[in-house]
Amino acid sequence: MDTLILSRYGIQPDIIISESNFFTLSIENKEFLMTVLSQLRNQIDGGKEDGFNLSFNGKALSIQKSVSGIFDFTNLDFNSKSITNLLIKKFSEFLELGEQTESLITLESIFYNLAEDFKLKSGLNIEYDTNVNGACLSKVCSFKISDGKSRLLERLCEYVNLLCELIPIRLFILVFGKEFLSENNIMDFHNYCCDKSVRLMFVEGTDKSRLLPIERRLVIDKDICTIPQGYDEFAT
Repeated sequence: MDTLILSRYGIQPDIIISESNFFTLSIENKEFLMTVLSQLRNQIDGGKEDGFNLSFNGKALSIQKSVSGIFDFTNLDFNSKSITNLLIKKFSEFLELGEQTESLITLESIFYNLAEDFKLKSGLNIEYDTNVNGACLSKVCSFKISDGKSRLLERLCEYVNLLCELIPIRLFILVFGKEFLSENNIMDFHNYCCDKSVRLMFVEGTDKSRLLPIERRLVIDKDICTIPQGYDEFAT
């Protein structure tokens, strides 16, 4: 069975997520919780490889390239800077396909003629670059991801689907997500993530919810003592 392991010094046992379970990291010590969330965000968004380590079937993975998540449910942004950058990268790769060469040559010719005409009529001694690439064309096209879903579960599924199209993520993290999702929502979302070959993890403060049949939970209490729950059911 394929196994994803997220590890960090001071958190034992490791966070182990197989195909058959999702994981909840419940941290009751507020100071330690803020430290963990800050480290995760810095590694996911900023690429700082310190704090957590990620592996899949024993192979080390980059957290920045393999993990995504939602840290603020009031701001589920389909057009964040990170997603926009990934979209531009994908568009650039699309433009590099041989079948797009003729269209690019035509566009560069149009831009060149416009720039030359402007330079001539304005009388200004200007320089310009009419090279066509994904970054400049995406600005011309004003690319924007449509967020047309209204229900939270549908939006989450659409968000994960978008990420999977742009980057091969292995782990999706929801911070304080249980406050917004019912047990059935969690089960359905876990199944959707599994269909996309993505593992699901919740990070919570004090979690008094019922341990679900497919859940593995690690509680870190106020004294930083760890209490594993559900580990026997998913022994690896």
